[in-house]
Amino acid sequence: MTTKGSEKLSLEIKRLIKAPRDRVYAAWTDPAQLKQWFGPENVQTHDFIAEVRVGGKFRWDLTSSEGERMAVGGEYHELRPGRKIVFTWQWEDDEAWENNVSIVTVELTDRDDGTELRLTHERLPNEASRDGHTRGWNSALDKLEKFVSK
Repeated sequence: MTTKGSEKLSLEIKRLIKAPRDRVYAAWTDPAQLKQWFGPENVQTHDFIAEVRVGGKFRWDLTSSEGERMAVGGEYHELRPGRKIVFTWQWEDDEAWENNVSIVTVELTDRDDGTELRLTHERLPNEASRDGHTRGWNSALDKLEKFVSK
């Protein structure tokens, strides 16, 4: 059941990416490829570790565009090759995230001219976080589009 409040603290982004579905899926699930595109513009990645398997963990150490050192981590819950990726997402050292674990779902569908990507990010702690993540995910997906079209 979804309440109005929880809908407000979720986001959904749809993109048409001009690349085959398997290519887009590989960019999300191959750690070497993830390191090359993941994260918004103007964010510096220090380390990105991903054990891409159900129950596997990931951790992303970064410096934000404002110069703040940050880290986010999570666990892979579902991997359907070429179709779907579900993982948890929790920022470290952030009071709003202390007791909050969000869920990111990436769904891929074939389209005539590429792949439709639908990203949902649910259970965000507040509206400011939702708005920030919307900007961040859109920027990261811009980078993904460029990366898979090489």
